[in-house]
Amino acid sequence: MARSQSTPNPVRVRFDEFDLDEANACLLCNGKAVALAPTPFNLLCELARQPGTLLTKDALLDAVWGHQFVSESVLKTAISDLRTVLVDNPREPRFIETVSRRGYRFIAVPASAPAAPPVATTVAAAGPQPSPSFIGRADAIARLQQAWDQACSGKRAVVWVAGEPGIGKTTLIEHFVASLGGIACARGQCVEHYGPGEPYLPVLEALAELCRGDRTLPALLRSVAPTWLLQLPWLSTAEERDVLRRELTGVGPDRMLREMGELLDRYTEQRPLLLVTEDLHWSDRATLQLIDYVARRRPPARLMWLSSFRLAEVIALDHPLTPLRHELRLQRLCQEVVLDPFSEIEVADCVAQHSATLARDEAFVRALHERTDGVPLFVSSVITEVMERAADEATAEGRLAAMAVPENLAAIIDHYIARLDNESRALLAAAAVCGVEFRVDTVALALEREVASVADACEMLVREQVWLSSPRAGEGNEAREPPYGFRHALFRQVLYDRTAPSARAHLHRKVGAALERERSAGVPVTAAVLAMHFDRARQPITALRYYADAAEAALLHFSPASALGLTERASALLQQAPEGEERDALEIAIATFHGVSAFQSLGVGIEARDAFERAYVLLQRRPGHAMRGRLLHGFGYVLSLRGEYAQALAVAQHAEARSSGSNDPALMLAACIVNGEVHQLQGRPQAALAWIERGLITAEPLDLAAGEIFVADPQVTLLGMLVIELVHRGLIEQARAHLQRSHERARALRQPMTQLVATWHEALFEVRLGNAERVAALAEEMQALVDEFSLAQGRMACRWYRGWAQAWNGAPLEGYGQIHEACEENARLGMRSGTSEVLGYAAQALLLAGDSDAAQVQLQEARQAADELAERVYLPQLWLLEAAIARAQGRADAGAASVRRAIDEARAQQAPWLELLALVDLCEHHDAADAERSALAHLVGRLPEAGDTTPVRRARSILQPAKPA
Repeated sequence: MARSQSTPNPVRVRFDEFDLDEANACLLCNGKAVALAPTPFNLLCELARQPGTLLTKDALLDAVWGHQFVSESVLKTAISDLRTVLVDNPREPRFIETVSRRGYRFIAVPASAPAAPPVATTVAAAGPQPSPSFIGRADAIARLQQAWDQACSGKRAVVWVAGEPGIGKTTLIEHFVASLGGIACARGQCVEHYGPGEPYLPVLEALAELCRGDRTLPALLRSVAPTWLLQLPWLSTAEERDVLRRELTGVGPDRMLREMGELLDRYTEQRPLLLVTEDLHWSDRATLQLIDYVARRRPPARLMWLSSFRLAEVIALDHPLTPLRHELRLQRLCQEVVLDPFSEIEVADCVAQHSATLARDEAFVRALHERTDGVPLFVSSVITEVMERAADEATAEGRLAAMAVPENLAAIIDHYIARLDNESRALLAAAAVCGVEFRVDTVALALEREVASVADACEMLVREQVWLSSPRAGEGNEAREPPYGFRHALFRQVLYDRTAPSARAHLHRKVGAALERERSAGVPVTAAVLAMHFDRARQPITALRYYADAAEAALLHFSPASALGLTERASALLQQAPEGEERDALEIAIATFHGVSAFQSLGVGIEARDAFERAYVLLQRRPGHAMRGRLLHGFGYVLSLRGEYAQALAVAQHAEARSSGSNDPALMLAACIVNGEVHQLQGRPQAALAWIERGLITAEPLDLAAGEIFVADPQVTLLGMLVIELVHRGLIEQARAHLQRSHERARALRQPMTQLVATWHEALFEVRLGNAERVAALAEEMQALVDEFSLAQGRMACRWYRGWAQAWNGAPLEGYGQIHEACEENARLGMRSGTSEVLGYAAQALLLAGDSDAAQVQLQEARQAADELAERVYLPQLWLLEAAIARAQGRADAGAASVRRAIDEARAQQAPWLELLALVDLCEHHDAADAERSALAHLVGRLPEAGDTTPVRRARSILQPAKPA
């Protein structure tokens, strides 16, 4: 029965414009009586009796409704009535605050009391008092408490709670969080998905929850974690997001890891944080990588990351969580709490919550334990069934024996399915198709039923305490109700599996259409979710459209691995789509995204190449495809990085032809960049210069965002290529001027990949001038960009430029090691472009170390690469290196012949700077003919811009007449 109105300590309090007088059973507003039903009035008194204290739902139900059996929805209704009377907005409460999933707190300030400071964080349940329904698990709670104490002392803790479905993982976590009181706690939930899920979904959910409770956090995000801020668009304006997107173009997923690590370190300097992510067996790979990264960080942090997962599923499905668990446990970077089934004593405690008399029946308890194996969910389900039959004359043991109690949970769920009426089963089947959580609007649209009718049916299922749980308070808004959820994911899975395939496909089609409508109305529905529904609805064309959108979104979220999974599924689905123009168009888009994601995730290996090639072949049939610019540039770029120069030129020629027909400057730029790079590397300077200049003219009036079509800003890329052509011509001052222009534009654009390209080309320039100190400094600048923005393309280049500088600065063997390892790693990634030059660096380092035989072997490898790839741009330097090795081995004549071949090659490439280097070498180390000395003198006069360089000073010294003795 309801609680009595006569209370030993009746509440009398004044807050804002209200006066509450429990003894006289009245609530006044500005002196006028307010009509309020007895139950909401008693609830308000109970809340006001303990201001500022969190009262759990169970505590309020016991206090207000006594021993009546009522569901949480009744409490929710009473709270809603109170808020209506008090004109209290649940999103910005003045009087009654909802603590998500836990209960309510009276936060009104009494008229005579000073205002309390606002709660700045998401808070857990108050007080260390366990829930009355919590059974056992004392050891598990003690271990969690120990980990929390460790975290509070500054030593980060990563803890797993593992067990089978229904073993009580969530219950344990809820109880533990409730025991900690008003702490900073952020919670995220992994959800079952088809193919790769949205990257970092549970972490983003937890971060959003924390931002809602702590208003200082968004500013910290802007400061140290802008890539995460970009994933929470409601925290910034459209203008701020546009600036962020430009600044973060080209940023890789590693940047997000470092930012989150720094964010957690900074945040926990002020307060300990409990981060909870449940159901990791459904986690995306990005979240697991983040856990690994956070666990391995060395700085102190008052952080505890608590996660749960189903042990059997992780092991059986060879989930990526398995190796992560083992590795972290091996290095003592995590703790694992594995939950076992209940003992007979604990089963008796469960029974006692329903009937103290039945709990003392040892035979019944033992039979129940045997039939359920002590799995808490099994126990709870069966006890509920037994108690519902309490009116039967049979004994409890008889009722238990008479029940068709299953041997596994699926059979128990089948039993409940059989009890559903047709309307409820249809509703739950549609809800199961939606997922573990679903919105009433979605199911109503799918079933073509009234929203109110579906909502009422859901509330009825909630009250049965078998199928559904109530929407979590505080998660909805004025426009949308929060979602309902299945009490256990296995209930949903069995329902889904028991639905006939044809009916299931029909429901997926209806749900997909409903979600499309909701998405168009502003409800946040991801393309990946829509792709899954239409895939299972056997509507491949629609599914493929959404798979393409989802893959593009994953790439924008810096998660190429997720994009790769989506495009793999889409590629398989393509075979089910009818042939025709639309299928071709979708296949071009999907193959292009597959190529991009494979390139970013795996390098320029065969998978990226084949994906681009498939799209390229299809483009012949669909030449007007909107993604042709991205495709042709991406394919040409991958081919050139792989050293497949003939094919790259063919793609560039295709881009040029398409640009003239479609008047598309982006296509022309793609053609210019690929042509310029290949012709330059293969020693055709006139052709390279023509393409570079044409590209610069084309790019000048355009405002193309790097990352949409091009890897880096086209102008900066072309200016860097122009610098190399100018230095080979001895136009050193012009080259420096263009380098400065390139850097200025890169800095103005604030695009990391563009800054890397500008620095890379300057390093090539300084290598040709022999400035080791400057190259060393540039290598460090490149390393800083690579580290900060996770720019995979620059990782190896940093190392070989650092190695080149080390070799010339007195540490040749260390330098050789850096160059050789970087070159081998590049080859493993499939990138062969420029291999002849980098191998030349390695041979030079060995020669500087005094090992001419090893240098000769390395040089032969460089020459072989030059022949295989037809790379001639560095050939004059390789001939000079062969001459130096021959001299070191006492073969002066062979050395002279090699120098003269270097001179011939430099002249063939119309590169007077390279010819100057060779003539200086010939005159210094060999008997140069008069014609050769005259040629050197002529070159010195032709290269006024190189007058301050070391090679020109050496040339003048050589040409100076000898003084008479």
